[in-house]
Amino acid sequence: MGHIERRKRETLIQFLWHLSDALAILAAFLIGYWLRFLSPLVGVLWDLSKGIPPLVHYLVAASASAIVWMAVFHSFGLYRIRRRWGGSAVSVLLKASLLGMVLTAGVTFFYRDVTLSRIAIPLVWMVSVPLIHVGRVFSFRIAGFVLRDRPLRFLVVGRTHQGNRIGYALIAEAGLPHKAVGILAGPGEDIAPRDGDPCAILGRYDEVGRMVAQHRIDRVIVALPLSAQEGLIEVMRQCRPHEVDVEFVPDLFSLISRQARFDEIDGIPIASLRGIPLAGWNGVVKRTLDLIVTIPLVVLFGPLLALLALIIRLDSPGPVFYMQERVGRDHKVFQMIKFRSMRVDAEMGTGPIWAEVKDRRRTRLGTFLRTWSLDELPQLLNVLKGEMSLVGPRPERPYFVDRFEDLVPGYFERHRVKSGLTGWAQVNGMRGTVPIEERTRYDLHYVDNWSLGLDLRILLMTFRSIFAQRGQ
Repeated sequence: MGHIERRKRETLIQFLWHLSDALAILAAFLIGYWLRFLSPLVGVLWDLSKGIPPLVHYLVAASASAIVWMAVFHSFGLYRIRRRWGGSAVSVLLKASLLGMVLTAGVTFFYRDVTLSRIAIPLVWMVSVPLIHVGRVFSFRIAGFVLRDRPLRFLVVGRTHQGNRIGYALIAEAGLPHKAVGILAGPGEDIAPRDGDPCAILGRYDEVGRMVAQHRIDRVIVALPLSAQEGLIEVMRQCRPHEVDVEFVPDLFSLISRQARFDEIDGIPIASLRGIPLAGWNGVVKRTLDLIVTIPLVVLFGPLLALLALIIRLDSPGPVFYMQERVGRDHKVFQMIKFRSMRVDAEMGTGPIWAEVKDRRRTRLGTFLRTWSLDELPQLLNVLKGEMSLVGPRPERPYFVDRFEDLVPGYFERHRVKSGLTGWAQVNGMRGTVPIEERTRYDLHYVDNWSLGLDLRILLMTFRSIFAQRGQ
C-alpha cells in the first residue's frame, strides 16, 4: 500500500475534519441565534428592543463564516494530520476560531444586508469551540473504526530511544491505526531482545528490502544513531524498488528544542537547532499581557504600596526599598526593586547568601511581607520598565549566576527569556532549599514550552498559592 494508501487515509481524516467543522459552525450559529432571541435568557440578561431578525440572515452568515473559518484553520495548521486531537491543538483552535469570529464580525459590519447582534457574536464563538472540538474527536473515532482492520504496517530501522518512542506512539495512534511488524538493528547494533522494544527484532538493516516485500510494509522508520548514519544509504537503496514510505529520524533530539525552525537557502533545507524563544510576535503577545495585567495592578495596589512604605519606614531604620543587582535576559544586569524585609546590615560579614525560611535577619514587618509575598510588589515597576516579565525564571544575583553556570548544565538557557515575578518552578514548589538543578529543570521546561495559556495558568496558580498556602 505504502505512500498512496497512507495519503488516502490522511485525506479521509481531513475530509471528516472539514465536514465536522462546517457542521459545528452552522450549529453554533443556530444555537447562538436561539440563545440570543428565543431562549429563556431573553428578558433576563438582554432584551428584544430591536425585534427578532430573520433566521436566514444567520444561515447566510454561517455559510460565509464556515468558508472564512476553515481558511483561517488552514493557515494555523489545524488540518495538518496529528496523532491525536487535544492538548496544544485545542489551544491553537481557540486562537484560530477567535480570529475567524473577528473576521466574521468585520465582514458583517461592512455588508449591511446581514447584521448580526453584538450579543450573538460572542455566544456563537463560545458555542463553536466545544462543538468543533467534539466533532474532531468524533472524526478520529470514525476513521479509527473504518480503518481498524487495515492498519498501516511499519518497520523500525535502528535500536535507539527515538525509534522505540516512535514505535510505541504509532501503535497507540487512534485515527490512523498502525501495526508494528518488527525492528531491524543498525550498523554495529546487537540483535538480542531487550526490555523496551516495541516489537520483535527481525534482523539487520541490510535485510530491509527483503523484509519490506515479505511483510508488505507501508512505512519504514529509520532511527539510526549519529555514529551509524551510513546505514541510511543502504536502506534507501533497498527500498527504492518498493512502494513504501521511508522516513528518517535525525538523532539530534538532545540538541533540537520544541521551537526548532526549518527553512531553506537556495533549495537546501536548513534546520535551526537553537531557536530564540519569545521572539517576534510571541514577544509582542507576552509584553502586551504584561502591560494589560500590570497597569491595573499598579493602580489597584497603589494605596497599599504607599501604606506599606510608611509602615516599613516606621518599623525599622533604613530605606523603604531594597535595590539589588539581578541578571536578566541576555545576561543584562538590572536593579530589582523590593520592599526591604531585612535589617540593613543583613549580609555584613557573610557576603551573598540565600534567604532561609525562618531567617533571623528579617525585620518584624519583614516576616509578614515575605509570608504574603508583599515584598515582591514593587517589582511591578520592573515589569513596566520592561526589565522583567510577570512570568519567567526568577532572576538571580550575579554572584550566584557565575557559580551556577559552571555547575548546572543548561543554566545559561534560563537567560534567553526575561526574568519573572513568578515562574513555573515557583508554582511547582521549587523554592527555598530545593536543589538549583531541579529549579533549572523547571525553568528550562518553561523556556522550551512557552505559550500564552501557560503564562495565564502560572499566574492563576500563583494567586492561589499566595492565598491558600502563604508561601515563604
